[in-house]
Amino acid sequence: MDLLHLGKKDSRLLNLLQQSQQWRRLDTRLKQIMPANLRAYFEVACIEDGCLIVLAANNMASSRLRMIVPSLLPQIQNLKSDITDVRIKVVPKQPVKVRVNSLQLSSAAAARFLESAEQLEHHPKLAEALHNLAKKHGKL
Repeated sequence: MDLLHLGKKDSRLLNLLQQSQQWRRLDTRLKQIMPANLRAYFEVACIEDGCLIVLAANNMASSRLRMIVPSLLPQIQNLKSDITDVRIKVVPKQPVKVRVNSLQLSSAAAARFLESAEQLEHHPKLAEALHNLAKKHGKL
């Protein structure tokens, strides 16, 4: 989504959007330098006093990054000249909660869907969908 058109109306928003793009570019370029099997497990956070802060998703990624980063520091400095050091912090990702559909149709609604499905001979796909809906979510 291109949000820059919104930034044209507000200079502060434009500044934030540009900074966000810079961080995403730095993150992408850093991931290109790192081994492919690590790329999904870290992201660039910020630069504090010349120190690039990288957030690792778990201890395994953190320890691998800590071993690899010193040898890659010259390449990292080529990405952004004001980087003098890299610090790795572990910030575990929260697991995605699985949503369970607990909704059910009342028996009257399910019966109406079944009746409607029987009357829709001229629309067989719709009739089948209504029938499946009634069977799946109804109290029959």
